Amino acid sequence: MPSYESSMRNLAKAREKWHPPLPWRSSHESRMIQRFVFQWFTGGSKKPSGRDWARKLGISHTWLQKLVRRFQADPNEMWRLQRAKGDPQFSDLTRAREYSRQMGERGELRGGLYLSRRARFAKLFERD
Repeated sequence: MPSYESSMRNLAKAREKWHPPLPWRSSHESRMIQRFVFQWFTGGSKKPSGRDWARKLGISHTWLQKLVRRFQADPNEMWRLQRAKGDPQFSDLTRAREYSRQMGERGELRGGLYLSRRARFAKLFERD
């Protein structure tokens, strides 16, 4: 069994090396997705299922559910955004996704979405 002192030293080393994970997508793309989910959430009774809507947006249905819970708790921020910017446009989402792709190519995002298999493999060896 390791001693308490050695455990604390190892923990201190780990804290020095730790950094927060990179995001999956740009903040602009995330905001656009939130606006589309809010539009779906506030839509009438004739709307697609949450899973179908999440699939069309390219997100997980669990994130959609998390956003819906947040909107139920406090929809005021999204209503203000809706009044200020109007309905979200697909062209804005496309532009945001293009920006996310560029960020991914520069290595500013997690590599799974926007990098090729070869680029992800090469990135593994850059960190050493």
